[in-house]
Amino acid sequence: MQALKFEKTGSLDGLSLVNIDKPILRPGEALVRVRAAGINGSDAAGILGMLPFVTTPRIPGRDFSGEVVEALDASGASSQEWIGAEVWGTGSERGFTSDGTFSQYVTVPVAALSRKPTSLDHSRAGSMTLPWLCAWITVDTLAHVKEGDNVIIIGARGGIGSAAAQLCNERGARIFGTYTSLAKVTPPSYITPIEIGSKNAIREAIAKAGLQNKIDVLLDCAGYDQPFNDALFTMTPNGTGRVVVMAVHAKDGLFPISMRTFYTKALTLKGMLSSILGPLEVKEVLDELAKKIDSGLLEGPKEVNEVDMKDMGTVKGALQEILTRASHVRSVIIP
Repeated sequence: MQALKFEKTGSLDGLSLVNIDKPILRPGEALVRVRAAGINGSDAAGILGMLPFVTTPRIPGRDFSGEVVEALDASGASSQEWIGAEVWGTGSERGFTSDGTFSQYVTVPVAALSRKPTSLDHSRAGSMTLPWLCAWITVDTLAHVKEGDNVIIIGARGGIGSAAAQLCNERGARIFGTYTSLAKVTPPSYITPIEIGSKNAIREAIAKAGLQNKIDVLLDCAGYDQPFNDALFTMTPNGTGRVVVMAVHAKDGLFPISMRTFYTKALTLKGMLSSILGPLEVKEVLDELAKKIDSGLLEGPKEVNEVDMKDMGTVKGALQEILTRASHVRSVIIP
């Protein structure tokens, strides 16, 4: 089979197309023919050596959508139950310490298989699993967003931010979302948009809405210190404010935080790590998302950019693009 692989970290030029043997199934595993594999910032970061836990040599890629072509039960006997099923998946250590999805085939525990939404094709399904898993962990597991909460999402146009906004809306929260520019953007009706055009744009917008000191949840999906600290200023001082961070734009991972604002408002800070959920927990999330997407309660992506795995120039360009957030249309590898 063909796959994308890097022998050592440090440069996207280290990624190459290789011919390797198909994975050998162990009892309780399924072999999935990958039809689309989403490109995420963590894929590029892993190749570049920005994530110290990534081991080499490695096939990158965390997201996939495809069909089950072979499966073994717990005894090692062939199982027909899942053969031909269209499935999607993401998460755990795939692409970091075990081989990922930028490949024609990938193995998945049978117990962790999740059927993709029937209303989405493979490209759209494969583009959204990790961003939506991250959004679910952020909104549900970490921030515990509930009805009546006032929420600020920094980076509401991105993959995680836009998914988090849908989940917050479903839970009955009031949502404010930041945008670099609103010139060519039509935010969803459930988001009150804030254009980051000045140093204090967020606090000014929240004050205008009459909600200064009444923001319950801050979700930072962008990782820049100025909007982060501006948003901190708006949060509730009663000790129930929750802050979740999932990105830092600076290469060294550092930016200044107004600790005086933080401690005088008695805020709680948590970091989002997608691999905190195991394969069976990820399956539960994806199964729930699939039901809600097919029922129309949640909406998948309208547009996806397909990248041929054999076109290395385009592959590297897509990895660089997502690392620099140069496009708001997500890309998928097509093996």
